[in-house]
Amino acid sequence: MSDGPDRPDVDVEHLDGPPPISAELRAKILSDPNVAKIAAELEMSLDEFVNTVGYYLNNPGVEPAFLVVSDENLRKMGVEPPTAEAIEANVRASVEAIKAGQAPSGFDDQRKKAVELSPTGKAVQANPDQGLEDAVKQGRNPLKP
Repeated sequence: MSDGPDRPDVDVEHLDGPPPISAELRAKILSDPNVAKIAAELEMSLDEFVNTVGYYLNNPGVEPAFLVVSDENLRKMGVEPPTAEAIEANVRASVEAIKAGQAPSGFDDQRKKAVELSPTGKAVQANPDQGLEDAVKQGRNPLKP
């Protein structure tokens, strides 16, 4: 697998980090004053962060990589590997969060039927009061008799 049009000679499957990017793209990314702050917040070196951003700019269709790290290597990095129970709890919590996001909010009222039916099954007929209708019409437009 190669690294797109910018660096066709770089095999990204065997890299420890993103491949280097062009000087022009590096300058463009570094022109944003927040880049250094974001890199520090993510605990990444500025160079690694800029190369990562540049890689995804150069390859917009590429999905982020999913990396599998052995428990031994995690411990070397100072991270205690999660237990099977912790992973299961995380997956269950994620599923519940997704379900909650898809559930109705409670603000949506049940829709009422357009026509109410009487107990006999026949449509309810309105018996309008002609005097009331005339008063309403007169109130809407007082200039008409």
